[in-house]
Amino acid sequence: MELQKKWFVYMDDHHEGPFSPDEIFKQQQTGKVSADSYVWCEGMPDWVMLEQVAELKSALAQFKDPVPSAPKPQPTINLNLNPGPAGGVAATPQPSMTKTQSTAAVSQHTPSMTETIAPAPASGRQTSKARSALTMILGGIVTILLVGIAALAVLSRTTTEETHSLIRPTLVKILDIVPALQPIFKLTPKIPDIKADDSVDLEVAMMGAPEVGVKLAIAVSQGDPNRPYFYVATNLPDKTKFDIYLVGNGETLLNRLAFSTQTTVMTKFGLGKSDVILAVGGQPIPKGEYDVYVVESTDQDESVRAAMNDFQPTRAAVKTPSEVPAQTKYLFVKKMFIGGERDENYLTRLKSFHEKVKSSTDREVQELKQYSDTLSIQFASFTGDFRRVTASKKPTAQVKGLWDKSVSTWQQLNGQLDQTVQTWTKETLQNEFFYGKTYELVKNAYEAVKKLFAIEIQFVTQPSDKAAFEIQHGKALSETRDSLEILKTKVDQILKAPKTPSGLPTREGQ
Repeated sequence: MELQKKWFVYMDDHHEGPFSPDEIFKQQQTGKVSADSYVWCEGMPDWVMLEQVAELKSALAQFKDPVPSAPKPQPTINLNLNPGPAGGVAATPQPSMTKTQSTAAVSQHTPSMTETIAPAPASGRQTSKARSALTMILGGIVTILLVGIAALAVLSRTTTEETHSLIRPTLVKILDIVPALQPIFKLTPKIPDIKADDSVDLEVAMMGAPEVGVKLAIAVSQGDPNRPYFYVATNLPDKTKFDIYLVGNGETLLNRLAFSTQTTVMTKFGLGKSDVILAVGGQPIPKGEYDVYVVESTDQDESVRAAMNDFQPTRAAVKTPSEVPAQTKYLFVKKMFIGGERDENYLTRLKSFHEKVKSSTDREVQELKQYSDTLSIQFASFTGDFRRVTASKKPTAQVKGLWDKSVSTWQQLNGQLDQTVQTWTKETLQNEFFYGKTYELVKNAYEAVKKLFAIEIQFVTQPSDKAAFEIQHGKALSETRDSLEILKTKVDQILKAPKTPSGLPTREGQ
C-alpha cells in the first residue's frame, strides 16, 4: 500500500522520516518500530503512540508482523529537574513526550532536531551534579543557536541589497539543512519599490536545487514609472547572466505602434538587478503592456555555462517573437504593464492616440494607392510612346509630338517624386509611417521606372548600338515590371487587411 509520505517516527533518541505506512511496516519488521513508538505528521498537535493512529493501525493490520518488537522506553524531550532525596537533582521521566519548539518564530509545526537525554535513576550527589552541568552546557548551546538564528532573521529582513548579498549564502545553507526555518528568513532583501506579490515570487524562485527544477522570477520597479528597472531571482548558480527582452503590445502603447528593447542582468547569489530601461536618446519607454522574456545570456561565463548544462532546460509554451533568439535556455515570459498605472488618464490618452493613428493610416493607404497607380500609368504610357517612336527610322510628326509630351510630363512628375522620396530615410519610414515598408516598395518602384525612362530617353536622343541597347533595356524593363507588380500586390493586401480588436489597421506583411 503506497500512501503519502508524511509520518515521522521517533527511534532511539531522534526522529526520522517522513515515511509512508508501507515504509513504517518495513521498519517494524526490523524491530526498529513497535506499536508504542511515537509518531507525528503535519497538523497534529503533538506526538502520539502508533497504535493510537487509526490510519496507521488499519494500514499495518494488513501485514503480519513476523518479528515481535520488544517495548521501547518512552523517549523524553524535556528535562524536569526536581530535588532528589539526597539533596541533589535527579532527572524525572515524563509520562508522555513533549515536542519543544526551537524558537517562537517558527510557525510551521515540524519536528525539530532536539538532543534527548534518556531517563536514568539517581545515583547520588555526583551523578546529579554531572547532569546539572550537562544541562547547563546544552542550554547554553541552544541559547547561542537561538540568538544567532534570531540575529540572522532580523538581518535578512532589514539589510540593504549589498549587505544582504553577503549573508544570502549562509541563509541558503541553513534552509537546506532546516527547511522549517523558512518562515523567519528572507532570501531577498527589503525591496520597497516592487509589489508584494512580486516579492513573494522572487523569494520562491531562489529556493530549491536547480537539479530538481530551474526557477525564475522577475519583478519591475514601481518607484519612477519613467525609469523602470528589473529584479531577477533564480536558483541557478551564482553569477548567472540573463538577457531580458521587452516586446511591446502595439495596441496598448502610448504614442508608439511598436517598441522593443533588450538588457542584461547578472545574479549575485540568486538575485540580480538590471540597469534603468530607456528608449533611444534616454527617453522613457512607451507606457503600456509588454511581454518580458528572460533567457540565458549569449555572453554567459563558461564556468556557469558548464554547470548549467547539468540542469534540464525549460522553455515556455509560447510563440517566440523575432526579437528573441530562437535557441535559448531557461526561457521565461511574463506580461507586465510598465510606465505607471493603467488608469483613466492612460485610457483616455490611448484612445486619442488610436484615433490619430486611424486617421493617418487611412491617409497613408490612399497615398500608397495613388503612388502605385501613377507609376503604373506612367510606365504603360511612356513605354508605349517609346515603342512607337522607335518602330521606324523616321517617325511621323504626330508620334514625335506624343513622345515629346510624355517626356515633358515625366520630367515634371519626376521632379516632384524625387524631392519627396529623398525625405524617406530608413529612420523616417520606421518611426513616422505606419506602412513604412510599403513606402519602401514605392521608392524601389520609382527608382526602377526612373532608370528605365532614362535609358529610353537616351536612346531616342542619341541612338547607339542597338544590340547593346536591347540587352540593357530588356533588363531594366523586367526589373520595373516586377517592382510595380510587387507594389500593387502589397497595396491590395493592405486594402483587404482586417482590423485589430481595437479598430487599428494591421501591418500585413510589414
